[in-house]
Amino acid sequence: MTYDSIANETEDDLLRTLVTVMRELESSVEDSRKALLALDLAGIERGTQDHLALVRKIDSLLQRRRTIVAGGRFEGTTSAGFPSLLPELDEELRQSQMRISDALRLQSALLVRARHKLRVLANMLAGPARPYGPPPAQNSGLTNSSARQLRRENLESCRA
Repeated sequence: MTYDSIANETEDDLLRTLVTVMRELESSVEDSRKALLALDLAGIERGTQDHLALVRKIDSLLQRRRTIVAGGRFEGTTSAGFPSLLPELDEELRQSQMRISDALRLQSALLVRARHKLRVLANMLAGPARPYGPPPAQNSGLTNSSARQLRRENLESCRA
């Protein structure tokens, strides 16, 4: 068995592993979308952590692949840079990439919509930025009764 055949077997294994991890990422994005639609904050957080872990796995697989083939070049490569030894896995990988990309675009749009709704809700809960009357008299030498009288006069002038 030559080095090239060992490298090709390893690349086949890496390609199979990559397809498996991409399937996991696709499933994770789908679960995260469902959690977002259900406003399940724990599920959204869990999905984000899963996405990060799976992306790290994919990056690790691609890095291992680069070290395996650092010395040689392969002419027929797939969209992920793998030799096209297994065309059916290459096609599955490409389809998975497209589905994940579409799902992430949808996820992004849903997150933008949710952020907008939360901003509106936060503004409603915050109330007015400034009170409508004059600021309360503090250490101005006014007694409580004169401060109340001043507030009443201000309120009456605002109503008029």
